[in-house]
Amino acid sequence: MSINIESIIQPGSTYRLLIGLALMANFICHNGFGQSVTAIEGQVLDATDDSPVQFVNVYFKGTVDGTITDENGHFSITTDNAHDSLAISYVGYFPQVIAVQKGQKQNITIRLKNELVNLNEVVVLSGENPAWEIIRQVVKNKKLHDKRSLKAYEYQAYNRIEFDIDNISTKMSKRKIVRKIWAEMDSAALEKNAQGNAILPIFLSETVSKYYVKNEPFARREEVQKSKVSGVAVEDGSMISQLVGTAYQDYNFYQNWLRFLEKEFISPIADSWKTFYDYEIMDTTMVDGNECYQLSVFPNRKQDPAFNGIIWITTDNYALKKLDLYIDKSTNLNFIERIDLEQELDATADGPWLPTSTSLTIDVSNLGKNAASVLVKAHNTSSEWKVNDLKDKKFYANEVFIAEDFNTYAPDYWEDNRPKTLTEQQLQTYQNINTLVEIPQVKSYVEFIKLATTGYWRRGKVDFGPYLYAYAHNNYEGHAFRLGLKTNEYFDRKITLRGYLGYGTTDKQWKYGLTANYIVKRKPWTEISIHSSKDLEQVGLRSDDLREDNYLFYAATRWQTFLRPYYLSENSISIKSEPAKGLTHQLTLKHEYYDPQYSFYYYKNPGSSDVELKSDISSPTIKFSTRWARDEMFLQNGNERISLGTKRSPIIQFDYTYGFKNFLDGDFEFHKLQLELKQKLRLGGLGEARYQLTGGYVIGQVPYLLLENHIGNESAFYTSGAFNTMNYFEFVSDEYASLKYDHHFQGLIMNKIPLIRSLKWRLIASANVLYGSLRQENMDIISPVDPEGEPTAPFNHLDKGMPYVELGYGMENIFKVLRIDVFHRLTYRGKPDANKFAVKMSFQVNL
Repeated sequence: MSINIESIIQPGSTYRLLIGLALMANFICHNGFGQSVTAIEGQVLDATDDSPVQFVNVYFKGTVDGTITDENGHFSITTDNAHDSLAISYVGYFPQVIAVQKGQKQNITIRLKNELVNLNEVVVLSGENPAWEIIRQVVKNKKLHDKRSLKAYEYQAYNRIEFDIDNISTKMSKRKIVRKIWAEMDSAALEKNAQGNAILPIFLSETVSKYYVKNEPFARREEVQKSKVSGVAVEDGSMISQLVGTAYQDYNFYQNWLRFLEKEFISPIADSWKTFYDYEIMDTTMVDGNECYQLSVFPNRKQDPAFNGIIWITTDNYALKKLDLYIDKSTNLNFIERIDLEQELDATADGPWLPTSTSLTIDVSNLGKNAASVLVKAHNTSSEWKVNDLKDKKFYANEVFIAEDFNTYAPDYWEDNRPKTLTEQQLQTYQNINTLVEIPQVKSYVEFIKLATTGYWRRGKVDFGPYLYAYAHNNYEGHAFRLGLKTNEYFDRKITLRGYLGYGTTDKQWKYGLTANYIVKRKPWTEISIHSSKDLEQVGLRSDDLREDNYLFYAATRWQTFLRPYYLSENSISIKSEPAKGLTHQLTLKHEYYDPQYSFYYYKNPGSSDVELKSDISSPTIKFSTRWARDEMFLQNGNERISLGTKRSPIIQFDYTYGFKNFLDGDFEFHKLQLELKQKLRLGGLGEARYQLTGGYVIGQVPYLLLENHIGNESAFYTSGAFNTMNYFEFVSDEYASLKYDHHFQGLIMNKIPLIRSLKWRLIASANVLYGSLRQENMDIISPVDPEGEPTAPFNHLDKGMPYVELGYGMENIFKVLRIDVFHRLTYRGKPDANKFAVKMSFQVNL
């Protein structure tokens, strides 16, 4: 997952807020409370040569409480029950049972003796690893067992997700806030880690939902029926209830590549398994009445995006029955010490297998010296399956729906709907979290985290911000102050008001913006917006073109020299609706008034007897936009709707704008058409790419303020929305086509270089190409001199047939937060002010 500082203060940043709360482990920590638990750490070695033995089963005798050893033979296991015997077993070695001390912490070393084992279940080629033939058969029979072979499926799902703070350093445990927390908490009611120390819960959710999927083409729908959420900074829970359902925990290992934390990992039963994995037959065992081969799997190269662990394959039809896999820090993940995933599957009546239970544990460590770690534990179970009951395509909305009464339930509802009874300590978790969030010092930290991650300071029904725009300084405004605010869902469930008021000490002008949004209905989503504003802009850097994903870049431009400033007054009304899933229409009526503050003049009514020289522009327009994003997922956060992007499909948008002349004192009649296509490509082992294709054409004779002013970047910050070696307002076009391409290689190349691999730097590359031109009539409409005969500000255009081209390369993940790009300009290098070479930086948090 990537958090870009340029977008971190966008409205609806609750998911980023949840990650911020995990980082709160740097502030909240525990000291150890000795409890009556049995906690054992140790290592399993081969008795012959003392080499570590991987994937050994270690469990308390007579129970299912167990674990397996890692690549160094280490294990850690704990229990609250009174067990006194530890069992150790692995194919090829004699099993052992050793006595342990109840209620004590112990560290032991176990040496296993070799045993000759003869497995006759598989016929293989001479000299070949016998496990390979099993994997070949699994791949051969994939279509019979893959749930994507079903036309549709649905089931009832239960999800439980918990965030816990663990392993706090002694130094941090001495902080005043920590002592205060532990003075308030009942340590006996807390769960324990492997060392017997209490762990501190900061978030817990339980969700019951109905999950629907159809294939060819893929679409899904989740209906959250009931949800119980408690956590630091959690308010009504409706937003988070959409994030903790089944839609974001649906892992299918029959796919070649799986996505964890916005990264691609290859499945151990992928078509190209031999390139990435090796295997070892451990045993033949029974799992839920199915005889299975038990195989250990491990990557051919530690740094590859691959899993370690064990898989169970049925002996009769080579289906994946069970898996117990992990990803460790050697796979070039930031902050992640380890990810563990367990899954069990059962066959449906039609053949393909569906998961009955999935458990995911993420150990977020390496947050810094003396920092805490955070354990993220997610568990999902499914029941009441129904397959091939295909519903109308409109039903599969690619959206998570929340029942109106999602947080209202009978006292015994959760006890009746949990698939497994919780322990007394687990049941006490909600109360522990409620105690934590009421501690005054914790509330203060939470307020700080909210401000940093959302950009807004919440006070009741009003949020103040964003803070990045509160102050700036430039040559035209001098000291520029601004106060902004917006209402939240507690103000009204349908109406959102937002606005700002600003003032410049040099230009002595007040600026303002007022917007009112009204949600007509949520299904399908329909809203009406009214807007009025007056602000200072500069040619080629209009705020409407920059704010969506470029907050940091836009804020930085307010600190620079304004070369071509103008005041823009704007009034508009628009309606947006989604008549069909993935299809959005928007109609906007707008009036803009441009008041240039630099030497700009044009001919009004050129070629006629009443031609006149003017500087200001009145432009009433009507704009129709249509957007198609077939498998886009949305979240609803209060009164806002947040796009999570598409799964596979490109996003296509077409805009048509008509400018009125004479109506509302309009100065020009024109037509502007623009088509945009963008997509995020997941390329498996090759990394990830994003591209954006844009083309446009303006019909009519208009001055360049109403044409396409291509966005340049003279700041030190990288932005995908600009050409990074182009100057501000360097080129203007009335017809244009562009391609922007950005490729993230992840660890593909840098993981092969030992020094770089240890630094975890990642290679990036980009290319930006722009074709454009300007018709003679739109050059001639600009007066070369002002009324006093002084030259007006010049402007430039691209030569038809000669593209603007820049190429970039660089590194990201420097110090885990810094991205550095180097750009080379390949064309239009002969201009006196051409920027042939540029270095840009940006800040982001990547896993």
